[in-house]
Amino acid sequence: MTRYVLRDDLSYCRVDDRLVFLDVGDDRYFQLPFLMEQALVAYLDGAECPGPDISTLVERRILVEPLHPMTGDSPSIEPVIRSAMEASLPSRKLRVSELMEVFAIVLITRIKLKISTLKNLLDGLAAERRIQTAGTGALAEFSERRLSEAAAIFRRARLYVPIEMRCLLDSVAMTKFLLRRRIHAHVVFGIALDPFSAHCWVQVDDIVLNDTVGNAITHTPIRIV
Repeated sequence: MTRYVLRDDLSYCRVDDRLVFLDVGDDRYFQLPFLMEQALVAYLDGAECPGPDISTLVERRILVEPLHPMTGDSPSIEPVIRSAMEASLPSRKLRVSELMEVFAIVLITRIKLKISTLKNLLDGLAAERRIQTAGTGALAEFSERRLSEAAAIFRRARLYVPIEMRCLLDSVAMTKFLLRRRIHAHVVFGIALDPFSAHCWVQVDDIVLNDTVGNAITHTPIRIV
């Protein structure tokens, strides 16, 4: 008997005893009817479920046949307890090269968001990280001070880029900026309910780099890239 798995570009989290799904392939959030949700949870936990319930989940492409062995290496993240934005650091004058670099990264990321899918954008970001790791064996060791300084440079230079700030655009752009300095950061997608709110931020360990602790912790992580 085929054992189905959750589709790779689909993730979910539990908020207020309900599941919320993020489909990066279709760039949308959604919820399932309650009984269908319960059937999915039971099935993913290894329980036997009625055939019609599983067939419905397969028809809706919630569950799919596994295309490759499960590796169990999905990234995880610690709860946010600190913010680089709220840390006091001595500031220095921005270099022209840094301003130009941030401008270029933000502009290119914005263009990709307009002409490509969210899935392709995130897959590209993950591929850049793999290339960095494959080329050096590991990403650079870095201190919290160096991390905070690099994030602060991006945030200050971003103020001079005449493109509207958005959490997805700026989180992906900051992650690319840090990766160029061989600093490995994650883009964390989170959601809140009542009212619904979707948000994302950049995080390393328990430090959020482009948001406050208070805002980040009001959103439950649903996908980590």
